[in-house]
Amino acid sequence: MRDVAQNYTLIACMLAISWFLSSHFTVAINGAFRGVNELGGTLFVLCGIVIVLMLGFIIYELAKPTAIPSFVLAIFFGIGAKDILSIITKNPVTLTTLIVIGAVLILFEGGLETPFRKFKNLIGPILALAFVGTIINAFLFAQMLPILGEAFGVNIPIAAAILLGAAIASTDPAAIIPSLQTLIFKKTRVKHIAISESAINDVVGAILVGIFLTLFMENGEPMHVGDAYRLLITTENFSRIVHTILIGTAVGFIGFFILHIWNYWKARVQTEDGTDAALFIAIPIFCYMMATLFGGSGFLAVFLCGLLFHVRSHFRHVEHYFSQTIEGFMKPMIFMLLGAMVDVNALIEYTGIGIVAGLIFMFILRPLIVFAMLLPFAKTKQKFSVCEMVFLSFVRETGVIPAILLITIQLSGLPGTELIMPIGLWVILLTLIIEPPLTPLLACKLGIAKEMPNSPERKHSGPVAVLCSRGYSFPERMDTVVKWADNHHVENIALLHCPEEKYSGDFTSDVRKRATALFKSINQHRRNSEKKEVNFEFLCGKGLLQDNIESMIEGGDVSIIFVGSKMLDYRMEDVKRLETPFFFMS
Repeated sequence: MRDVAQNYTLIACMLAISWFLSSHFTVAINGAFRGVNELGGTLFVLCGIVIVLMLGFIIYELAKPTAIPSFVLAIFFGIGAKDILSIITKNPVTLTTLIVIGAVLILFEGGLETPFRKFKNLIGPILALAFVGTIINAFLFAQMLPILGEAFGVNIPIAAAILLGAAIASTDPAAIIPSLQTLIFKKTRVKHIAISESAINDVVGAILVGIFLTLFMENGEPMHVGDAYRLLITTENFSRIVHTILIGTAVGFIGFFILHIWNYWKARVQTEDGTDAALFIAIPIFCYMMATLFGGSGFLAVFLCGLLFHVRSHFRHVEHYFSQTIEGFMKPMIFMLLGAMVDVNALIEYTGIGIVAGLIFMFILRPLIVFAMLLPFAKTKQKFSVCEMVFLSFVRETGVIPAILLITIQLSGLPGTELIMPIGLWVILLTLIIEPPLTPLLACKLGIAKEMPNSPERKHSGPVAVLCSRGYSFPERMDTVVKWADNHHVENIALLHCPEEKYSGDFTSDVRKRATALFKSINQHRRNSEKKEVNFEFLCGKGLLQDNIESMIEGGDVSIIFVGSKMLDYRMEDVKRLETPFFFMS
């Protein structure tokens, strides 16, 4: 309890410090850089980026020991550091560039994280929720907003209501995945639907916002919400939508083809190095640029490129570097900028309508959409249970892409869009504060999942040699471990399997069966050779591999750790700190 109080006290202190520094030193920094020379403007922008990077690091570290999602903390830091972040928010070119790069890389990561094989099997329910459900959600929310506005004495223009509904209609895989990682589902389709839907509806929401922005700028504000949605199905606009999707799809395939050729070549030369990450960053940006240049959906191109490449394979070290870039910089940056662009007085003024809108959004519209979209599949082989639909109704976290779209709408300058930011921010805050901590509890209460064990427990006592694995590479490496154990008179060998974000009941069950068959085969061969049998055991841990390794080492009796040379995320200083021998296998 004392540690909890210290963590939250530290957060409060850091928020106060960021506000104090922001409000007192912004003018001084501005003057200092502007007065240096002709490079003063550039240095000024670089200063803003440095501040975002430093705040992103602080937010990530502060959020780890608390129940507060880092996204929420980033919003509050953005509000507190509003003055100093104006270095970026008042520079349209810099702000737009950072927002686009952030959106592109986040959507590309969403494509990589989408389990495509499961996606193909569940394509009907996923598309029903992600495509049809998102459009209906956006439409109903837009219809509801003016009514809520009248109740709270707020005049919400129709165009603003439509754009806000489209912007926050999508869910966020970055917020959903951490909530599901601690659960073992009886039927993994629930997890796959939630993740796949959240990745695809980000693209749908982005396309809707882009189309409506174009329509409103060309034709002015519509009289009714229905009028705007009817415009989508006119011959001209429908042709525009089809053109947008086709160009985005074509460019997405081109991006995938480039990555596939790169992957094939790297497999031929059998080398992996840090420069691979440069292509991982360049290709999504290239896809967005080319699709947009030819009138297509850049967001669709980026997502499709990541989704298709995930079907083949991607190197673990590149994925880790890329994920760290997204988690440590892009996502905190987006939410900080969102917080910095909100008028605190407006946020307070629209508290009532924002909270009510958020609650309706989560507990009325979301369940309505989920049941309406999934009930038609009740008579198919899918046969979703009521408990599964209730759970999916609660998985409604709104996050990064909606935040990016809110900023994009704000930058458009359309009349009435100043109302969108505070109301939309309330919806985002509520979904991120209420739902993530309660998701595991609800899943267990509904009986569709159970909590993962804290750490794998050993059955055999005494010194142990540990072979680490994230997938199916362990059979080729086990002979090396057995030979080492024989030479060093170690009788226990543990296979520590940590699939991390791929953790699922089906996957781990399959790995366990293969491991058990391997153990039996090795011991049978040893009996035939009149050698003593080895005490094998299969340990499956949740979370990061390095966390499970440290947990085992703390338990004692670990003689050596065998691990793939590209599997661990440790630096060499971390390996030395553990004071346990590591054997890196090719």
